[in-house]
Amino acid sequence: MMMPRFAPTIAALMLISAMVAPAALDAQASQGTPVLTIADARTRQVVEREIARAAQRGLPVRALVAKANEGVTKQATGERIRVAVSTLARRLEQARDLLAPSPSDADVIAGADALAVGVPAPMLRQIRAAYPANQSVAMPLDVLTELVARGVPASNALEQITQLMRRGATASHIAGLGASVQSDVAAGLTPDAALEVRARGVMSLLPSPAAAAALAPRGTRP
Repeated sequence: MMMPRFAPTIAALMLISAMVAPAALDAQASQGTPVLTIADARTRQVVEREIARAAQRGLPVRALVAKANEGVTKQATGERIRVAVSTLARRLEQARDLLAPSPSDADVIAGADALAVGVPAPMLRQIRAAYPANQSVAMPLDVLTELVARGVPASNALEQITQLMRRGATASHIAGLGASVQSDVAAGLTPDAALEVRARGVMSLLPSPAAAAALAPRGTRP
């Protein structure tokens, strides 16, 4: 089971204030985008402005809303909520740029999560390059994030995941890898050892390197 990216519970919701960046916020409000009412008025205004700027830049603002909600649920100070939302906005923008040209919201959020656990920025580009441009990389990024968070060196995790991707592994294959590694670690195996064993198992189900290279769209071959 993958780590949840954002707390799903929202205690109190409201539409984004039309007084803050009206055009961008109205567009979000028309989609039903909620914002938790933060008790401190100054913090609430700052967070709303941050969300408005993110909306103007085309970032997935629901991730920022969820981050603010998480801070309120955890009774964080207004300053900590502000910093958390601002930091996430920067990561979302960085992830979007690294996963260009046309990442989905799920890709961008997964990329921001990867950056948050210490995955080096260039690795997001490597993950993107390992799949056809029309395929989402959210699941490979989620698994990379999970492995790094569990102590697997980022370079080791990236090597195993990109090898699988280039051999034609599907999102289901990669999700299964992450779940199996998690189970093995819970049973006492080290994360590195679990990854190596499970990656070999998935690899045995995939086409040979020559067959995978022949089937891969141009620009995705190793």
